[in-house]
Amino acid sequence: MIIYLRPFLIFMLMTLVSLAHAQTRVQYNLIVKDTIVQFSGKKRHAIAVNGKIPAPALMFNEGDHAVIHVKNEMDEETSVHWHGLLLPNLQDGVPYVTTPPILPGATRTFEFPIKQAGTYWYHSHTNLQEQSGLYGSIVIHPKKEPAKADKELVLLLSDWTDEKPEEVLRTLKRGLEWYGIEKKQPASWNKIIANGGFKNRIRQSWGRMPLMDISDVYYNTFLINGLQEQQLTGFQPGEKVRLRVINGSASSYFNVQFAGSALTAISADGLDIEPVVVGRALISIAETYDFVITIPEDGMAYEFRATAQDGSGYASAFLGGGMKMKALDIPRPNIYNMSMMDMMMSGPNGVVSGGMEMGEMSQEGMEMPGKMKMERDGEKTMLHDQMKMPNDTMQGMDMIHQKSVSGNEPDMRTLNYDMLRSLTSTALPATNEWREIRLELTGNMWRYIWSLDGKTLTEADKIIIRKGDNVRFILVNKSMMNHPMHLHGHFFRVLNGQGDYAPLKHTVNVPPMGTVTLEFSANEDKDWFFHCHILYHMMTGMARVVSYEGSTVAPELAAARKDIKEKMDNQWFFWGMGKLHNQLSEWELTLSNTRNQLNLEEDGDWKGDFDVDTDYERYLGQNGYLRIFAGATVDGKQVLVLQNGEPASTKMEEEIEVRPLVGVRYLLPFFINSELRIDSKAKVRLQLNGETLLFPRLGFRWLVNTDKEWRAGLEGILTKNIALSGNYDNRYGWGGGLTLLF
Repeated sequence: MIIYLRPFLIFMLMTLVSLAHAQTRVQYNLIVKDTIVQFSGKKRHAIAVNGKIPAPALMFNEGDHAVIHVKNEMDEETSVHWHGLLLPNLQDGVPYVTTPPILPGATRTFEFPIKQAGTYWYHSHTNLQEQSGLYGSIVIHPKKEPAKADKELVLLLSDWTDEKPEEVLRTLKRGLEWYGIEKKQPASWNKIIANGGFKNRIRQSWGRMPLMDISDVYYNTFLINGLQEQQLTGFQPGEKVRLRVINGSASSYFNVQFAGSALTAISADGLDIEPVVVGRALISIAETYDFVITIPEDGMAYEFRATAQDGSGYASAFLGGGMKMKALDIPRPNIYNMSMMDMMMSGPNGVVSGGMEMGEMSQEGMEMPGKMKMERDGEKTMLHDQMKMPNDTMQGMDMIHQKSVSGNEPDMRTLNYDMLRSLTSTALPATNEWREIRLELTGNMWRYIWSLDGKTLTEADKIIIRKGDNVRFILVNKSMMNHPMHLHGHFFRVLNGQGDYAPLKHTVNVPPMGTVTLEFSANEDKDWFFHCHILYHMMTGMARVVSYEGSTVAPELAAARKDIKEKMDNQWFFWGMGKLHNQLSEWELTLSNTRNQLNLEEDGDWKGDFDVDTDYERYLGQNGYLRIFAGATVDGKQVLVLQNGEPASTKMEEEIEVRPLVGVRYLLPFFINSELRIDSKAKVRLQLNGETLLFPRLGFRWLVNTDKEWRAGLEGILTKNIALSGNYDNRYGWGGGLTLLF
């Protein structure tokens, strides 16, 4: 009898296992499609998922089996990367590196086990699509978790530009100061001097370092869950709320704060940490943090605010249904007079932006804006004396309310990496062999090319590691910007002084001129992407492929990899400038990629005299200051027709001379361009030229060479593409008119 029952019991067991598996199978259908939005009041193109920006939140439980169907209904290819999730290599979603792209009209199914818990997100890894709206949140609840809060709320932060992202990148490559003007932080000398930064700027210019640039791009608005401002109800006084905060922006760091209470950080990049109480936190791009806050007892709506690090704007979510209570404004950083220490500490690595250690500040050191007192007037709390807030909102009360809730002075520290401590030991196996890799984070802000060790992704070899080793990355930032570095498929230890309890993260900020050390166990296989998560830095070269020794490439991926160079950082960009003055016309046209550039320069009067220089140049070395070039110069002049050495008539004819040439160019201190060339007639010419911004909308350009040619002029910037200009050219005289930038 037992013999006959055995097949039945096995069948029943297999059926139960199958049913259990089916119950944990969680499916989503995501449709990627072009759409039109009005985030800033203007209709603009965007990319939506299931008609939404942000994309739908994906909810799982630890142990689920995810099945996600992504259909591409756009006219261009796309992709989806599951940021921070540990999954099979082919499911990671980086086109040409781990996963084939999703072609127009095609559907790709991603299927993987959910073997972790926490707050994560997903986004496109194709071109600049992430900036256009293709991003969404992922929440994974653990199998067992003690109650940390009564409710939870996902807050996905992002930035929005009305410009096409491709035009943003082209503008950055051109080196225009337009975004600084729009942010009211131009690199103009009047601003530098007024902010006490003259000596500092002279030192930086001597080293050919740009002004400290916290954010490259001007954004029209900032968003929380797709809205610039919103009011969220359904919270009860005294409730503890878990805020799952995700920085899903393309290139903005955010200072976050809650006006109603302190923030208790309980998780970083999806993994629990020892709770730490802070007043606010600076969150790098692509990081996630979970905070617990307390809803105040008075029934008012308190602001959760995410302020862009450069101070150019913020987004708000008011929690509660009552009168709005605003958070304190965060002063804009003084980018004009930052010391080297200030620049090193401008990220979340230890000191708040601007170099001020918030942990050293006492409550007595905080000056409240005006005299304040609270009076009850029915159901509302009114703020009096020297505070006038529009739209029935109040500001500056968060510190007072924190004290009333907790009974103690509020903690005014800003969260930094040194405060992060894992709940369990993260020490790597001592018996494993170690491999140490030092990487310099490099870039040329002048040409807007970002790199590692002076090489872009498509110029560099893979970083080879071996399975079973402990790997240490030493990241040395040689640039003047923060870089949030993300390693796909792994969590790494951030060495922050916590010893065996160093926190595990998947994204870490490396501050300007600073060094960060990471350690991780090489427990995967195949290739994984490692890159800066500032979208425009990644797309101009700051990335590498980390490859396990002996890895093979999946056949479906190998066919796609042949296009990787054209799809990643080696694209060509075109821009130009034209002056239409009463005494001359002047044109400069440029076609450029990572190392190569084609130039055409022309100037001439309206009588027919002109000079044209055209050449190809090659950028050499890590910094690209040195270039070699070859081309030709063409001189055209109107001359009288001669007969036997005498004018035959008043008739003019064009005399054209073409001379091949070669030479070198070098960027000197103070961003002065130098050029030394020799032509086919052995004529040598040395030329210097430069430009600078005197006032926010007034620029100065000059040129001088050994051919005894010189010119100088002013440009009054009207828009991104138009300026009024006037100059003197010793060949053509005084004049003025329009400058066109395109």
